[in-house]
Amino acid sequence: MDDVAFTMKMTIRNVGITTIVFTGIVTDIGVETSARHAQALGFLPVIAKEAVSSSDKSAHERSLQNLQRLMLVLDNKDIIERWSS
Repeated sequence: MDDVAFTMKMTIRNVGITTIVFTGIVTDIGVETSARHAQALGFLPVIAKEAVSSSDKSAHERSLQNLQRLMLVLDNKDIIERWSS
């Protein structure tokens, strides 16, 4: 793990964060890679389904299907409801 990743991991852990909600573009590259990395570091990644996208619609859908096998992929409404309760 490089210094930046280690520093970020420790900073997040030190404030008690265990879950990271992912949003962004290029679901099949940046979002999926980051979420898998977070999971490997021991965090619970959650993908905000309506807050990710890609210019390649089939790659985007395939990525969401892959991620659903490994972690939570939730509608934004469901994420808000879970955090509100």
